This record gives sequence, structure tokens and C-alpha cells, in this order.
Amino acid sequence: MKNNNKKQKNKNLKLILLIDLMLVMCIACVIAIGKMHTPAPAEPLALIGDQEVSIELGSEYTDPGVNNARAEVSGEVDTGTAGDYNIVYRLGDQEVVRTVHVIQPGNIVIGLRGSKVQLVRQGDPYIENGAFAINKDKEGGMIVEDQITVEGEVDTSKPGEYEVTYTVPFGSTNYTATRTVRVLSPEEFGDNDYEVSVMMYNSVYTADDVPARLNGNWILDTDLEEQLKYLSERDYYFPGWRELRAWIDGKISLPEKSIAVTFDVGKKETLKYGIPLLEKYKIPATVFMVCWEDNGAAGKVRKYASEYVDFESNSYAMHQAGYDPNYRGIVGEMSQEEIAEDLVKASKIVGNDAYAYPYGEAPGIAYRAVQDQGFQCAFLTDYGRVRQGMDPHLLPRVRVLGDESFEVWRQSAR
Repeated sequence: MKNNNKKQKNKNLKLILLIDLMLVMCIACVIAIGKMHTPAPAEPLALIGDQEVSIELGSEYTDPGVNNARAEVSGEVDTGTAGDYNIVYRLGDQEVVRTVHVIQPGNIVIGLRGSKVQLVRQGDPYIENGAFAINKDKEGGMIVEDQITVEGEVDTSKPGEYEVTYTVPFGSTNYTATRTVRVLSPEEFGDNDYEVSVMMYNSVYTADDVPARLNGNWILDTDLEEQLKYLSERDYYFPGWRELRAWIDGKISLPEKSIAVTFDVGKKETLKYGIPLLEKYKIPATVFMVCWEDNGAAGKVRKYASEYVDFESNSYAMHQAGYDPNYRGIVGEMSQEEIAEDLVKASKIVGNDAYAYPYGEAPGIAYRAVQDQGFQCAFLTDYGRVRQGMDPHLLPRVRVLGDESFEVWRQSAR
């Protein structure tokens, strides 16, 4: 009897041990299976598509979302009202934001640097002057040239007409501008191997808006109109800065009546009263802007954007008085690195093809900084015409004074 009880106890013990072993194995299997199905650490929350998107008023908008469908979304886009809208995605403690700009149709201005009809001497290389674009609705300055596509081929080996098209994709619309390139025979072209007048204006006023301190820097709008009309009616040619640089370097020829029109500083009155005249006579010009915030440069570029005005740099904040008796401006107190930083700041608002030295001062450090920044041409305030072989970063201009007669101006324009 005792043996039977002992055997039974042994069986019970073995059964308990077996059950315990099976439980341990089951638990191990559950843990292993659980580990197999534990998701890998999630990748950081990220937008699908661009962080900033621009669409036209009234168009449809479908947001591409983010890389995780579990993210919470807040914010709406009203495509019926122009403005900036933020769509916010959150997942845990992560957050990403997309900004959608709803813009008025036509508020993208695209223009050409240089003439809309570019003249090329047969056999010369074709110089691509480039284009610029400005979003009048968006904070900032010009649309960078990398976003502008250029299409069209020019065969300068034979006379003829060619088209070059510049396109800025924006939302659902492509904004375009077209340049006609006319290749002319040497006989028809009429070389200018001598000099080019780069006209230097400053400020424009009207009889109804006379500045408190009127001096020779200011020109009456009716006098400016007389001069622009003269250039237009006599078919003057307006090369782009890249063309002028190539001519200075002896790489191309320019037509006989080649001239450039520039305005310094970028005062509100100049833009308000001068730009409509440039548009009326279809004359491309460059406005050298002083770009610091107190001058409201970015706002001016947006407000007065025109296909006939290429905004370029008159520095960011160097157009102010300094203490060094050898210089009018503060350039004499700055290092080359500080000047370079100033140039980079301005380049975020305006173009980077041409530069006007503040007060016309170009000490060696400023000269080298301008070279390093890659400007095609840079201008002093020294009086004179541009000639081939000159240093392209130390160029003179023909200053236009508001109190000079039309005949004096005509002689200076050549």
C-alpha cells in the first residue's frame, strides 16, 4: 500500500514538473513571438513633398501629407482667399508644418535682364542674359534663378531669329517670358568697339511731390520722360550685364547705340514715379537697392515689381555714413568678411549680376569681396563711359543731374 502511495506521489510530482515545464515553454514562446512582432522604432515624422507650396486663388489643393498616417492634422487651406496657411502634423512629441501660399493670379512678375530683342553679331557667341521673377505675395525678394528654366537654342553661325523662353512654375501655372534673339550679319550689326554709356540716375520727383531738400540728385518726371522717349524713338539698345561683361572682355560685339539705364538707392519716389515711365517706353533698367530692413527693400521689390526693372544690389547696410575721414561711408571701418556678409544678405532680396558701390567707394577689401561674390559688373560713381578692357568691377558711369539741360544729357548719352 505504501509503495502504491509513493508511486502515486512520484507520478503527481512528475506531472507537476511537466506542467511547469510546459508553462515555462509557453511563456518563452509568447515572449519570443511578442518580440518578433514588436514594431521597429518609427522613423522621424517628415513631410511628403515641399515644406512651402504655392497655388493660385480658386484652384484645388490636395495635401500630400506626412510619412506616418497616424499623425494628427490641424489647419485648413482656404483656396478662395489669398494668404498664407499652415498645416500642422503632430505625432507624440514630434511636429512638422507645411505652409501653403494662396496667391492672386498674375502676382508673379517675370522679366528679362537686358533687351527683349537681343542683337547678336553673326559668329559671336550667344550670351544668355537670364531672367528674374518676383512673387508679389510672398515675403522676401526675387525668386532664385535656379527655379527659372530656360529653353531655346540660338545658332549664331547664320543670320535669323530665334526664341528663348523662360519659365517659372508656380502652383498649377507656368509663368513665362520670351526673348527674341536676332542674329545679324556684320554689315547689318554695326559694331560698337568704342564705349558704352551707363547712365546713373538717383531720384525721381513730380511737380505735385517736390522733395524738401531738392538738389541735383533729383530729376523731374517730365524731364526723365523726355529722355526715355528719346532713347525709345531712336532705337537704342540695352544690353544685359552679362552681355556688357562679355563685351568688356572682348568676347562679343555690341550694337552702335548701346546704353544702360540705372538708378541708385531705390527710394520710394524713384520707384513710384520712375517705373511707370520705363514701362511706358518699354526700356529695361536696373535699380540698385539699399537692402536693409529699415529701408523696406523687400517690400519695395514686391510692391513695385516690373518686367522692366532688374533689382540689383547697392549693398545691404553699407550705404550709411562712417567715421573714417578717408571714406564717406562705413566701408572703411569694415573687414572683408563683414563686407562679404553684407553682400550675401542683399543677395537674398535682389539679384546678383551687378553691384553699385555705396558712395562709389571701392577699397581693396570691398573690391575683392565683390569679385568673390561673382558679380558680372560693379560700378563706381566716377564719371566716364565703359570701354573694352576696363576692370569689370571698377566701372564708371555717366551721372545724370536733374538740373542739366536736355542737350547736355543728349551729348552724355551719345
